[in-house]
Amino acid sequence: MNKNRFKLLSIILSYVFFIFVIIISINAVVPEKDLKVLEPKEILVEKVNNNFSRDKNSVYEILEKDNHESEKRLNSEEEKLNTKIIKNEIKKDNFRIQFASFREKQKSLEISSELKEKMSKMSLGINLIVKEVKIKGNQTFYRVISESKYPFGKANNECAKFKKNKIPCIIIKS
Repeated sequence: MNKNRFKLLSIILSYVFFIFVIIISINAVVPEKDLKVLEPKEILVEKVNNNFSRDKNSVYEILEKDNHESEKRLNSEEEKLNTKIIKNEIKKDNFRIQFASFREKQKSLEISSELKEKMSKMSLGINLIVKEVKIKGNQTFYRVISESKYPFGKANNECAKFKKNKIPCIIIKS
């Protein structure tokens, strides 16, 4: 009997406590009617509509003009430099076409033979070799490259033909 009274008393007390917490929360959240609200007497921030038009002497036009001119100068200088480099390299037959590069020699040999078969079926006459290349950090790669050397323009044309036939390649300087 005492256990039941204790349970009933604890339930009633918990509900009373819960209602007390709700009343305190409502009192804290709902503002009083006599509470003073501070409002500014003057408008602190005013919206201004900016209706300016750009003319040839505006700051924005001058900055944009300078940016375009500097970009044009940089582009023309880069084109001249690239043209000089390409002209110097085109004259020499020192480019090869690279098809693959692996760390294992056996893998390079396998790919080389597969590419030779594929190229012979497509009537693309090119001889392939596997060349050992040592790179910084004591790494050795075996590249599948063309046996003959080409000028840059011809190497670029040949590589484009291979890419049309879905054979990936790049041009390397040998």
